[in-house]
Amino acid sequence: MAQTCGKCSRVNPPDAAYCYFDGSALPGTLRNGGPMAGGQRPFPSAFIFPAGRSCRTFDELAVCCQEEWPAARALLKQGYFESFLSSLGRADLATAARQAARFPDPDRGLDQLLTRLPTGALEPPKLLVNPQEVSLGQVHYGEDRSFELHLENRGMRLLHGSVSCEDCNWLALGGSKGASEKHFQFGAETLIPVHVQGKRLRAGRKPLEGKLVVDSNGGTVTVVVRADVPVKPFAEGVLAGARSPRQIAEKAKLKPHEAAELFENGTVARWYKENGWSYPVTTPGAKGPAVVQQFFEVLGLTIPPKVQISEKSLGLRGNVGDKLQYELLVSNHEKKPKPVFAHAISNQPWLEVGRAKLNGRSAAIPLVIPSVPDREGETLTARVVVIANGDQRFVVPVTLEVGGNLRFGNALSPPESGLALTLDPTSPPARAKPSRAASPPLFRRLVHSGRLGWPVAALLVLLIAVLFYDAFHHAEPEGGLLDREPRLDVRFNDTMRFGIIMLGEPDPEEPGKFKRLTYKENGETNNTCLKIDDKEILFGRSPGSWVRNKKKVDLKNGGFRSEWEVWPDPEQLPNSRIVVTQTVQLVPGEQTRLLDTYLVRYSIVNEAKETHKVGLRVMLDTFIGANDGSPFVIPGQPGLLQSMRRFSYKEIPDYVQALEREDLANPGTVAHLGLKGLRVPDSDISLEAPESMLICRYPGNPEVKWDWEPEPINQDPGRKDSCVALYWTVQTMNPGERREMAFTYGLNAVSSNSGGQLGLTTGGSFKPGGEFTVTAYVKNPQDGQKARIALPKGLTLLEGETAEKIVERAGEYSQVSWRVRAETVGTFSPIVSSGLVQQSCTVRITEKGILD
Repeated sequence: MAQTCGKCSRVNPPDAAYCYFDGSALPGTLRNGGPMAGGQRPFPSAFIFPAGRSCRTFDELAVCCQEEWPAARALLKQGYFESFLSSLGRADLATAARQAARFPDPDRGLDQLLTRLPTGALEPPKLLVNPQEVSLGQVHYGEDRSFELHLENRGMRLLHGSVSCEDCNWLALGGSKGASEKHFQFGAETLIPVHVQGKRLRAGRKPLEGKLVVDSNGGTVTVVVRADVPVKPFAEGVLAGARSPRQIAEKAKLKPHEAAELFENGTVARWYKENGWSYPVTTPGAKGPAVVQQFFEVLGLTIPPKVQISEKSLGLRGNVGDKLQYELLVSNHEKKPKPVFAHAISNQPWLEVGRAKLNGRSAAIPLVIPSVPDREGETLTARVVVIANGDQRFVVPVTLEVGGNLRFGNALSPPESGLALTLDPTSPPARAKPSRAASPPLFRRLVHSGRLGWPVAALLVLLIAVLFYDAFHHAEPEGGLLDREPRLDVRFNDTMRFGIIMLGEPDPEEPGKFKRLTYKENGETNNTCLKIDDKEILFGRSPGSWVRNKKKVDLKNGGFRSEWEVWPDPEQLPNSRIVVTQTVQLVPGEQTRLLDTYLVRYSIVNEAKETHKVGLRVMLDTFIGANDGSPFVIPGQPGLLQSMRRFSYKEIPDYVQALEREDLANPGTVAHLGLKGLRVPDSDISLEAPESMLICRYPGNPEVKWDWEPEPINQDPGRKDSCVALYWTVQTMNPGERREMAFTYGLNAVSSNSGGQLGLTTGGSFKPGGEFTVTAYVKNPQDGQKARIALPKGLTLLEGETAEKIVERAGEYSQVSWRVRAETVGTFSPIVSSGLVQQSCTVRITEKGILD
């Protein structure tokens, strides 16, 4: 009679012992007519272990594997189980044995095979953790402690899983430094070291509580860890005895002038650190009573005064080399006097911002142009962002018209130099004018002297223009892309986090896959975080939601757009909505002219009927080729960045690079992160560059929010791990206001044909008037060795740059950089020489830029 499988309900031949379709045992009959378990069916011939132990059923085979685990593991790897199971006619189990033998971890492979055997002789693994509650007692900030978790398998087979710290960065697992997660596998028992990191403790009245989640194939157990961290009272001056920030504020309110000194000299900030707290004042410190007002505001104990700025825009004019000065005035006109504090940042190096002069209800911010750039006849633009009480922000556009006379030999007397113009902020913008002693232009002098008529003078000017055009103009290179074959591809996870892979480049560790520029192909270890008012929200996560049918829109041009909406004030629905659009688009590299770069752009629109403070942070879990902890090349920094660094707006370079290998003759993959001078293809949209950047060790948690306690990339030399976080700071957005932010991530190349002794690379804005950086890598420079750059016509060094620089030794490869301005379109070849070698690279300057 045909037999029906109880598992898959399919019909098998009458003499079948196992289901032909799924391999499960079919019911047989004993002499008493009862069913026989598959594990007890005798083998036609016994399986003999090397030690002589004989196995005649699946039950005996499973128990013997459990008790003689090392021998069974070796037999599996050598193919004996596959051959034996095949001889039994169990093709399904033979296939399972073959797959288990190929598994990278031999113990896990054997365990997988045991789960497939038709036997009930082995109990499943069962997790027991001791202790399940840990009380550390009193632990002071900065004090390290350690203890162990005892994990035991009360069942059989292999117990495997992981221990992780849940929302608790003061606990770490594993080696001397520890990590936030530790994987394990064992048969009987194991110990997991747990470290209390004293510098991450936070003092408080209530005990700190952390959770260690032990998740395994034998169950899940949560271990609760508690520590009492006492508050260190404030010890100095009028604030002595305070045990909380609120008590500091109460004491400071009674004697603000005496307390101000303790804020100004950093004593309060140090007290915060001694208790493991983050000092809430992150902007430059104020002075006098304003510093107390600043502290009250960040704690939310007082309402910031509404301030005004003297100028909404500023127009200046000066001759080349002139020094110009101006003061922006931030003032409070409310009836109730409150101190005003402010600071500002400029996005252009030629416009410097000084420290604000505080005067009670006003703050004067000095703007200085030390030397008007040598860009005669051009109008330069800059942006000054002023941040005042309560994070009130003002963006002041600044234009500078560069005047001066074109000089021919000694036909003109030199202009007056060292002119300093101080502008009164209460008067209309003034303009710096040439000295009266300066001579008029050449053709005007000839006309006024009567020796030359206006028509002839005009022809002379035209002739001079033609000569200058021939001397300085370079034809724009023909063609655009070298080819249209994409070098990169982008992958997304379900929250639209993105990862980047290199097409056509096999992964050196996993030949069946492509090389990566992010640790995960689908980008799940990257994330984007929004800061909206006092909330921190991850892009693509609740409480936000996807705009209808716009989670992943194919732009048909190598890009994808995702639209996400969040409701800052759910009680005001539907009148409170902020829409964030992420666009990831494949574009050509401006210098490589290959499809090897992704332009990542975020657009934020405040569609609410009220103002909101909004900022954005993007974290990339970088992975260069096969290197998870590649050192970074920072233009202007002598050596390679292998530890950690925060960058302010002025410190952020045009680009950051990382080499897969520190060998200029064979650098491998060169990853390029573009930060400034970016443009949207076929658009005149202005893009914000990041206002701060953090390069450090990956925090270990892909769900980390706005900020975290950073660690050096090389904190664990045997397991380096790097990431980059880009911050666009929180700004007040009015209803209907839009912000556009972007960066690029892709590939670049190092020009080096000098035996790996010298290499060049570039990055920045490659359009007429644009500024970019040329970086030279020098291998093993000697003490005092110099590098010199030679620029062709059409390229000039920025003010303050020198053609020759000393190469500061910093490891095997050191680097030196020059800031360069492009004067006209064309293809140029800067040359850098150092020691006995020299190297050139190609720079292409176009009107629009190849991204357009």
